Amino acid sequence: MRLISTLLFASTTLLAMGASAQMRIFCCDDASGRKVCGDFLPEACQGRAYEERDNRGFVSKTVEAPLTPEQQARREAEALKKEADAKKAAEERRRSLALLSTYSSEKDIISARDRALAELEKNRKESQLRLDEANKRKKKIDGDKEFYKGKPLPEDVKAQVRDNEKEIAAQQSAIATKVKEAEEVRAKFAEERKRYLELTGKKGAEPEPATPAIPRTVIPAGVAAPAAAAPAAAPAAAPADKPAGDKPAGKS
Repeated sequence: MRLISTLLFASTTLLAMGASAQMRIFCCDDASGRKVCGDFLPEACQGRAYEERDNRGFVSKTVEAPLTPEQQARREAEALKKEADAKKAAEERRRSLALLSTYSSEKDIISARDRALAELEKNRKESQLRLDEANKRKKKIDGDKEFYKGKPLPEDVKAQVRDNEKEIAAQQSAIATKVKEAEEVRAKFAEERKRYLELTGKKGAEPEPATPAIPRTVIPAGVAAPAAAAPAAAPAAAPADKPAGDKPAGKS
């Protein structure tokens, strides 16, 4: 019987100690700045920052007051900016590592730029040749149109006019695209060269060599500027033929 009483007393004591150990106190400063505490969150603490304390009075948890809509919007904006800045920094690191692993010297960058520009110039010249041919065809078509002056153009001539105009526009667009791409290539490699020198702490070994600039003037539709050089060269050949024709006359 005594054993049972002892066990009951011990159990009651342990339960009381457990309840005491789990006891929490909520405290906050109310609207007037007074400290308010309670076993449950006091009404004065609703919507305010408060602390949770253990049975010894030590703070075990701090809860911030709910944010106002303006504060919430500001916090979200700050979080977004912080995230964007972190992504930008990570991207900069990635680009820097890629740059250093791609080029072993400043000359490598210049060589890569020159190769890219040379390929663009090759493509531009091919488009220019096609434009010259289209302009030559335009001259012939214009001559055919003169034959039908004052009369309806035959359908095949109309088709030639349409096809020729499309070809001229297409080649002019191709030339303009290559010019724009060349400008972008120059800007890209200039930035990469500058970045490389900053990362390596080196000075430019030599001034950036001048590269042949792709012509930056694109001929408007319908104007045969590139092909116009051909008619201009024809009269130059005529004087050369004339003296040749005069020699026999002189000899006779």
